[in-house]
Amino acid sequence: MQNSESVFEKRLAKLEKIIEKSKKEVARTTELAKDAALKAQAAVESASEAESLADNAKKRLKAAKKQLKEAKVLKIAQKNASKKSAIKRAKRMAKNKADTKNA
Repeated sequence: MQNSESVFEKRLAKLEKIIEKSKKEVARTTELAKDAALKAQAAVESASEAESLADNAKKRLKAAKKQLKEAKVLKIAQKNASKKSAIKRAKRMAKNKADTKNA
């Protein structure tokens, strides 16, 4: 009987060691999981911030493209106005020259 009690106590002690080891492993993996969750949350926040910055950059690029297009249109308009002005000036000079010859 004492022999069976000894075997029982050995098994019980072995199971208690396994339980303790399991508790330590659970605590360790819980800490790892918490750490991973914090890192994942930080990554999500960082990605969200990066997405916001990218959206702002897209908006600025769109505005810059619009301004560039407007500047090109304005440059063409100024060039055409300059041509018209030069033509008017040339006509005036020709008229003045003709008037001075006739006078």
